[in-house]
Amino acid sequence: MSVWRIVAVVAAGIAYGFIAPGQFAYALGHATLYVFLPPLLFEAAWNLNLRAAVRQWPAIATLAGPGVLLTALVVAGALAVVRVPFATALLAGAILSATDPIAVVAIFRRLKVPRTLSTIVECESLFNDAVAVVLYRGVLLAVAAGASAKAVGLVTLLSIGGSLGGVALGALIAFVAARALRSVRVAEVQIAATVVCAYGSYFAAETLHLSGIFAAISCGIALRHFERRWITLNLAEDVNRFWDLAALVANVLVFFMLGAALRVADVLRNPAFVIATLAGVALARFAVAGLLLPGGYPRAWLDVVRVAAMRGALSIALAISLPEGTPYRSEIVGASFAVAIATIVSGAFTVPAVVAKAARARQ
Repeated sequence: MSVWRIVAVVAAGIAYGFIAPGQFAYALGHATLYVFLPPLLFEAAWNLNLRAAVRQWPAIATLAGPGVLLTALVVAGALAVVRVPFATALLAGAILSATDPIAVVAIFRRLKVPRTLSTIVECESLFNDAVAVVLYRGVLLAVAAGASAKAVGLVTLLSIGGSLGGVALGALIAFVAARALRSVRVAEVQIAATVVCAYGSYFAAETLHLSGIFAAISCGIALRHFERRWITLNLAEDVNRFWDLAALVANVLVFFMLGAALRVADVLRNPAFVIATLAGVALARFAVAGLLLPGGYPRAWLDVVRVAAMRGALSIALAISLPEGTPYRSEIVGASFAVAIATIVSGAFTVPAVVAKAARARQ
């Protein structure tokens, strides 16, 4: 999807939301996490250039690791200025620290982005989700009554272990599926197998208290690797066409529901909270993009990293899934909607021009 088509779909959703307010608020959170996210992560990973990702791994790891923590801290600092308790402010920062892979990948597929740059940004948008969820779960425990620093540390360690376990489980499922498909020559069976892998790896990992996000990503990357190495999916073009169409349909539904689920009352409930959050997210992205300076990347590339940091359904899903009674819950939900809409709309005006400039600054 092009940037403007995404904006148009979100606008259509907002218009529908005025006609039938609140219908998709609950559905968006659960549908994003359990219906749309697994196949979209798998599809993005399936189309990932693994060799390019390995070459750019230091930059990807920097953005997806320290970059997430830095974003959460900067947003928390901005909210502290308007006297939001630090634990709650950090929770909001954790929710908004992950760039949305659904939005980023959908846009980058339509633009002529240098391969190295697109690899960095797309991989960041994929891998920092799991890191953000680790931080989200740890901070959520800290916000809960009576949670000790020791308990938070334990949850964080378990989450990190769960991420590694998710990677291993996803790769294992891909290995088993690839071996089973080596002699299959029916496209429909191959397509069905990839769908089972996408959802199966995600839900199997979640059932085992591992990272479903990392499992789906790992499964997509590994299965495509085995396909190329063993020629297990001889009709790969049919599989590619299916996933391209599935991703398009899923993206349209996600962005429409995002607009339709917008609750203006939540956004306007605490304007100072929303403004501070928007300022913190913008400032954080400048800081995160600066982490790439030691790598010697063209400055124009840093601008792309900055403006491509869209937030979307994933951040809103995490906000909506906050337990009732969480301090500032409504404000966090409203700010998440405001950040998502603001970054998508601003991206419509800035991303194409910035990408064109970056294309002229190839390494």
